[in-house]
Amino acid sequence: MTLENLKNKKIILTQSDLLRILIGFVFLTAGFFRVFNSGAAFQELELLNIPVIFSWPLIILEIAGGFLLIFNKYLKIVSIIFIIFLIGALVNAVYLDGLNLFFKAGELFVFNLTPTDFFLHFVFLIILISFLINKEK
Repeated sequence: MTLENLKNKKIILTQSDLLRILIGFVFLTAGFFRVFNSGAAFQELELLNIPVIFSWPLIILEIAGGFLLIFNKYLKIVSIIFIIFLIGALVNAVYLDGLNLFFKAGELFVFNLTPTDFFLHFVFLIILISFLINKEK
């Protein structure tokens, strides 16, 4: 591809591209957060009854997987790994906190001034905008 062809090429993102990139950034930033806040990462694993030794493999998984999702490489393999990872995390959360999780569900419907709520609402906004401008029928 010549430089002229590259200049004239339009980049069009589909909804699935946008969602793939967003979830890639979620994992990537989670990994970098753990690098720069290793104490919090260790504490999180301890609270989840997971040996702290798994902190660095988790960091590598999140950063590498995040980059691979963003750049659309090995998408099926990375997706399967993250699906297994997330199912394990969700099952572990239910095991550790049980029905208490469901009794706290009301917080889902209240916007709290936390980075978590801000980020989730930002992602909701991006998804809704992508529905609005979607060129696919």
